[in-house]
Amino acid sequence: MPVKTNVKISTLGYVIVYVKDAQASIPFYRDTLGMTLKLDDGGWVEFETGATTFCLHSAGEPITAKSGYGQPMPVFSVEDFHGTVDALKAAGVKLLKGPVQVCEPGPDKVGMSIEFADPDGNILSVFGFVAP
Repeated sequence: MPVKTNVKISTLGYVIVYVKDAQASIPFYRDTLGMTLKLDDGGWVEFETGATTFCLHSAGEPITAKSGYGQPMPVFSVEDFHGTVDALKAAGVKLLKGPVQVCEPGPDKVGMSIEFADPDGNILSVFGFVAP
């Protein structure tokens, strides 16, 4: 049973995705997804994504979960959801799921998402609000 503590997480600082080769993965995240490169230190790469820093780390060998319900999935928010989907498809990114409606926050917009894989097979998602 979980134990109550006084721990207070203030923010999510980093999301790390383990890849075979961080250097080889930079073009996909920088050029295809349009992320701004913040730091390139060989096997450790950081991209600016607002309050949370998105990182790639060279793992060498694949890392697999031994138990649990699955792997975490980074979800990137975009302003122009449909434009982003079109651009990713035009760049040859294969959608694994979607576009699908995932929430209804109000009468003037709905949340939509897609899922796709990076070159190492990590599942990523893009989320955005669109007019109903």
